Amino acid sequence: MKRNSYMTVIAVLVIIAAAAFSYYFFFMKEELPVIAEPTSFELTNAVDGKTFDSDDGKVKVLTFFYTNCPDICPLTLNDYRKLEKQLKEKDLYATDVELVAITVDPKVDTEPVVKKYASNFEAKADGWKVLTGDTVVIDRLTRQLNFYYSKAESGLVTHGTQMFILDRDNKVRAISSMAKTPDEPVDLEEVMNAVEQLAKE
Repeated sequence: MKRNSYMTVIAVLVIIAAAAFSYYFFFMKEELPVIAEPTSFELTNAVDGKTFDSDDGKVKVLTFFYTNCPDICPLTLNDYRKLEKQLKEKDLYATDVELVAITVDPKVDTEPVVKKYASNFEAKADGWKVLTGDTVVIDRLTRQLNFYYSKAESGLVTHGTQMFILDRDNKVRAISSMAKTPDEPVDLEEVMNAVEQLAKE
């Protein structure tokens, strides 16, 4: 009897501890910090040819790319497709969260070039913003985000690998990583955790 009572007490304590942990995790989770506050910007969404205004009140998963990139960029945008599916399952896609990709080679990546490139990933204009436009605007944003890139005479662009998660006020609240290899994809769980938290704010 004593052993049964002891086991009952242990079971009750485990349940209480689990409940306390769950409460903390779901209700007392620490807010994501403000990492950077880039100024708002306007660029052209090559998917539909319309002007994209970053002041649209949506959470953004933002990355940079260029269409001649041989590896990291297409791998990352393929992972955007997976992210799109997960966002749709959570009823967040397009309504609360959008996927933003901005070229760092706008002189080459004109609107028609980017539109064709975006079609490779079945990008739809409602939730995908595949952007090109004024070099001055893009350079200002990359500086504010501390995203490095440099273009060689060969046309190859060396660039950073950060992905930025912005809240509804365009403040950077989390930084993740672009895909590095097929075996090192975007950490979709990390990104989803951040966007779900920000979508509730």
